[in-house]
Amino acid sequence: MNKKKLIQIAGGVWVCVGAFLTIRGIGMFDLATSQQGATSKGVIISVIIGLIGGGAKGKFVLSKTAKKNKARISGLEEPVNVGQTFAKPFYGFIVGMMVLGFLLRAYNEALGGYVVVGGVYCGIGAALMVSSLVYWKSDPVPAGS
Repeated sequence: MNKKKLIQIAGGVWVCVGAFLTIRGIGMFDLATSQQGATSKGVIISVIIGLIGGGAKGKFVLSKTAKKNKARISGLEEPVNVGQTFAKPFYGFIVGMMVLGFLLRAYNEALGGYVVVGGVYCGIGAALMVSSLVYWKSDPVPAGS
């Protein structure tokens, strides 16, 4: 496998996980209204805050992480394998985020209910999808090449 393909896989993972989290967040809004009595206005506010906050986090925070990972992949020697998509410490971070997601769902009522947790999920999903753009952009050709 070549580095370009590995970069595409990394971007694809970020898009897929971002979409998955956004869909999960939407499902939580349904739970918020049907089980916890959340209002449509509360859900709309949560969606707006989640998407704006997530978009900003994706553009200004997670895009830096994506750039570092893309540069790391570009510096690898070919052939590369799919296990090199992310740095080893990043896999631990992923497990930590999964545990955090479980805790958010388990203790949602203490945090304001599914309307809040759904907003967090949608925000993180949006952040991942926005920052995945880094993987799809072509790097500029250095001057003199």
